[in-house]
Amino acid sequence: MARPRKFDADAAVEAAMETFWAKGYTATSTDDLINETGMLRGSLYNAFGSKRRLFELALRRYRDKGAAGQNAIQADRPPLERIRWLMLSGVDRTVADRRGCLAVNTVTELAGAEPELSALARQCFTQLEAALVEAIEDGRAQGEVRADRPARLLARQVMSAFHGLLVQAKAGYNPQSLHETVDAVVADLRA
Repeated sequence: MARPRKFDADAAVEAAMETFWAKGYTATSTDDLINETGMLRGSLYNAFGSKRRLFELALRRYRDKGAAGQNAIQADRPPLERIRWLMLSGVDRTVADRRGCLAVNTVTELAGAEPELSALARQCFTQLEAALVEAIEDGRAQGEVRADRPARLLARQVMSAFHGLLVQAKAGYNPQSLHETVDAVVADLRA
């Protein structure tokens, strides 16, 4: 009879996600994962199979948490303020912890070596784009957002700026200059 598991798989994936997010896939060692999850080496491999599989589960968790947050992009605020809030909160979080976005980190670190993980990370981008399109369309309906370009193109423009800002925040750019750039991106959306 098999012994019951003595760990919380969700908590272990959460801890692994935080570790991979802070250190990156390559720099995260099995010892790091053992220390952060509190699991023994054998239990870690028995439960998850491999470091890569655990990373995949962690990236899926990140995607799902991001979708939940983006779906609620402060729906009680005007559309442009929702977009501004999303960008500022990401920039401020990255200034504080230098982690950036796990999806961006994954693509920049693993795109050539791990196309399946890169495809999973791109799902995060697709979800963000959809949330931005929705906010832009809401803004158009309220007369707040410009209508001279397709909503999807504007959403991709915001995403490009946002992801670039997160990279700059990771690199230690001045937070005030990052906030000014956020305000310029939002101003460019204004009708």
